[in-house]
Amino acid sequence: MTSVMTAALELRGVSAGYGRVAVLHDIDLAVPPYGVLALLGSNGAGKSTLLRVASGRTSPSSGQVLLRGTDVTGRSPERLSRTGLCSVPEGRAVFPNLTVTENLRMWTYRPGVSRKAVEEQAFARFPRLKERRKQLAGRLSGGEQQMLAMTRALTAEPDVLLLDEISMGLAPVVAAELFGLVRQIADDGTPVLLVEQFARTALEIADSVAVMAQGHIRVTGTPEEVRDQVLETYLHTDAQPTRLEN
Repeated sequence: MTSVMTAALELRGVSAGYGRVAVLHDIDLAVPPYGVLALLGSNGAGKSTLLRVASGRTSPSSGQVLLRGTDVTGRSPERLSRTGLCSVPEGRAVFPNLTVTENLRMWTYRPGVSRKAVEEQAFARFPRLKERRKQLAGRLSGGEQQMLAMTRALTAEPDVLLLDEISMGLAPVVAAELFGLVRQIADDGTPVLLVEQFARTALEIADSVAVMAQGHIRVTGTPEEVRDQVLETYLHTDAQPTRLEN
């Protein structure tokens, strides 16, 4: 997963946890400047904690977070968002008692962004939201709520997009549709770090893959390189960290 180009986002020697409980152990991970990096692992592997560190919601106990080569360790999520790193955390961060259009209006806090521009961008990328624009967000399907949540991050025109378990609680066909939209976002030029527990569909859209277990990165490589090893890594979490090479 190394590149001669500067990584869009990089974690170097990152360790983190909660109180005395260590969760991440000396993590090295680089999100390429293009495409989708899928971070896979079972429950409790440390994926969401890694994403919290990357997005500024949890401070590492050691190590660095770099955005386009600049050390941003310790910066707040708000400041990171302004400098190009946006995330959609687990759960659908929408206002359920507001309509789709009213939710979109809430995203226009960024200076120089008009309501019309936000709506046009959202409806162009997610046509179904246009059909539901007068509907309360709380009455949308799970997949539609996730689409609406994603518009918030995309409104900021991020340099890097972090997505945490966007398939959570969704039917497989709906999750597959969302993954297709993630692939489109990456193809349009926004690098994506996609954190997922369910590997099969994520492998289909990813350009590179990292697999976590017990707070370590166990395997990295292309989907083709890791496909046959993913299940083994999920089941045998006491293996030494491995990097796959061409």
